[in-house]
Amino acid sequence: MNRRRFLASIPLALLYANAGDVLAQVPPASGLRALADSKAFRLGSAIDLQNITDPIASGIYTDNVNSVTPRNELKWNATEKRPGVFNFKSADLMVAFARKNNMRVYGHTLIWYRVPEWVSDIDDAKTIQAAMNRHIKQVVTRYKNSIDAWDVVNEPLEYDAPDMRDCVFRRLLGDDYIRMSFDMAHEANPGATLVLNETHLEKKSDVFEQKRARILKIVEDLVAKKTPIGAVGLQSHFRPGLDRIDPEGMGRFCAALKDMGVGVFITELDASCHFLNRDKSFTPASYADIFSDVITVAAEHGDLKGVTVWGMSEKYGEHDEKDAGPGAACTKRVNLYDENNAPRSAVDGIRRAIEAM
Repeated sequence: MNRRRFLASIPLALLYANAGDVLAQVPPASGLRALADSKAFRLGSAIDLQNITDPIASGIYTDNVNSVTPRNELKWNATEKRPGVFNFKSADLMVAFARKNNMRVYGHTLIWYRVPEWVSDIDDAKTIQAAMNRHIKQVVTRYKNSIDAWDVVNEPLEYDAPDMRDCVFRRLLGDDYIRMSFDMAHEANPGATLVLNETHLEKKSDVFEQKRARILKIVEDLVAKKTPIGAVGLQSHFRPGLDRIDPEGMGRFCAALKDMGVGVFITELDASCHFLNRDKSFTPASYADIFSDVITVAAEHGDLKGVTVWGMSEKYGEHDEKDAGPGAACTKRVNLYDENNAPRSAVDGIRRAIEAM
């Protein structure tokens, strides 16, 4: 889709909404994209459909990142709500935006426990395997020339435990559903980097150390079976005052993956405001350290293939929780720009980490 047709497809009310009174508030160029490009480094962000129709929001993306991850538009709930009936309208708009701005696209996600009800209702192995194969083939093949990396399986473990997550795929196919998913995605696009994406792999606690060990065992088994896994994704959602990065544990984990020929992506880097009151020593400047440290550890110990933050500006971001509660520091996830589109310290933290590469 060329630029004229793309713009023509967007309602003028959306394209120019609030533009008149906010054009003067366009944030100064952070230079993050220029820096990433100069290092040939993939720096990305999650993006929502409304971001590409807002001139200020889209400008923040084009200034800062060279890759985008559609937050919801490629999930099963968006692309195949009914069996065999695919809808790629929203995803196509996201890919067109990326192409117009010379950005790469990271696909999120093919197999996840959150699926349409009709998928959850499947009760036999043959049918679920056929549904998986059809879904992965249709989605990955459509974007074969546009999307070069995929979260193939997302969150195979429980959120705060090292146990395999109960989902329809595992119930009917066992743990081998992970290998099947990667093989299906590779068949659809042999050139794509295929990723196993998981939570809490960068954080300090005995439970999270157990999660790292469990993921390593899964990867070892996949590699032994010559499964085409290219990387593990470290989501890196931080809760300041609750979560602490574990440089030693994370470093060992990334190094172990590298020894197996498997890289790492940081896939969903952000922080939560709601835990600030737990730690009085935490200041807004600490976000720079969080964002910088997790990138630096991954780069120094593993084969770091790219970093994606989970949104650019809190002004346009999704709410962290339904009710922030009294005295909460904010209501949205912490990204690179605040509610006024002013750069946070996280920008400098990322800059510092990339410059050191």
